[in-house]
Order: sequence, then C-alpha cells, then structure tokens
Amino acid sequence: MAINPPTDIIQDVISAADPAQVEIAQAKLKAGIAVAEARKLNKVDAGFDSTLVRDHIRTTARNGGKDKEIAEPYRKFEAMVLQNFIKTMLPDSEEVYGKGSAGEIWKSMMAEQMGNEMAKGRGIGIAEQLSSRQAQRSQQEEKAELSERQSVTTQSIQRLELKALDELLPGSFAEDDKKKRV
Repeated sequence: MAINPPTDIIQDVISAADPAQVEIAQAKLKAGIAVAEARKLNKVDAGFDSTLVRDHIRTTARNGGKDKEIAEPYRKFEAMVLQNFIKTMLPDSEEVYGKGSAGEIWKSMMAEQMGNEMAKGRGIGIAEQLSSRQAQRSQQEEKAELSERQSVTTQSIQRLELKALDELLPGSFAEDDKKKRV
C-alpha cells in the first residue's frame, strides 16, 4: 500500500519556515561542504608530501646518502631554461592572466616561479650535467698543470745532474749541452 500525500512535505516545511533562517541554514550547509572539501584536499596534499619525502629518501639512498652540491649559477641557468619551457606550455588565456602586457607579465612571473621551484629540487638534470662537466674540465686542467710542473721539474733536475757531472768530469756532457743551447 502506497502513501500519496496531497502536497510535497519538504516544500511545505520550507515555505512555512522563516526566509532568514532558511538562508542561514543554506549557508551552514555550504560552509559544511566547503570544510569537507578543504579536509579532502588537505588529505590529498599530505599524500603528495609523503610521496615527495619517499622519493627524496629513495634518491638519497641511490646517491649514497648525500645529494651533490651544485653551484648556484648552474641552478639559475636550469631555472631559466625551465622557465622558457614552462612559459611555452602555459595556456594563452586572457581569462587566466589578464589582458595585454599585464597578462604577459603575470604569465612570465608564474613561469619564472615554477622554473625556480623545479630547479631548487632535482630539476631535470641540466645543472647536474653542467656541474659534472665543469668538474671533469677542472680535473683535466689540474692534471695538465701537474704534468707541466713535473716536466719543468724534470728538466731542472737534469740540468743540475749535468752540472754536477761536469764538475766531477770536466769536458763531458755539460759542455755538449751548452753547445746545443747556443
């Protein structure tokens, strides 16, 4: 057996209620929904943070527990490259950034901040590669400088040996060496 009410009960209650109290009730419901949404987003953010921490732990474990120190100019260069990439990927929308040059400035600033934040972390590897190449170059330069020093030292020792030999045995190798130089 079905009940057929003559009118809509909920509609009757709403129409009988005070309009100011109805607005207050609706505002409370909307606020409750907003709070629930905020809590939901907060949980999502916490999950994202924990993922970042987990990734950082894995990365440092692979690097032997230490992150490479990369010089600031290399980080800034990587940030600039990332800024250009990001700026081309951002939408061209006047609704998002505004019209005219102000909109372009906002878009550029947003891309710059995103590039800086990405470069502060691990980035995409540009700074790391540049840093390692610079380290290799400086090692090669140090080896070349050491080799040059050793060569100069060896030549000086040879001269001293020839001089000492000439003092012990007059008319020997040292005089031949002098003739070659002249």
